[in-house]
Amino acid sequence: MDTIYIKKRPRMDKQMIRIFCTILGSILCLIGIIGMLTPIPFDIFVFVFGLLFLIPASPRATRTVRWVRSKIGLLDRVMTAITKRLPVPYRRVLRRTEVNGLDW
Repeated sequence: MDTIYIKKRPRMDKQMIRIFCTILGSILCLIGIIGMLTPIPFDIFVFVFGLLFLIPASPRATRTVRWVRSKIGLLDRVMTAITKRLPVPYRRVLRRTEVNGLDW
């Protein structure tokens, strides 16, 4: 009887998803930043939605967002207000970048 060997799939799926999330998050953040220069204040939500893709995909993005939040108080207050209104799975992602520590 012949033995059948099943090849395991490489971990490319996770890497592809991570690359896709990084690209999509970067594009949405860029659109949000450009849109914040217009008088329509809706684009902060596009920026935060982009961060929801970017933060889990990149530890560097998490550190950068935490640093920016510590430097710009207005952004920290806006993101805190948005975080409080989000559903729990999304709230968990944005809470990784809170400046005042994990008090939740």
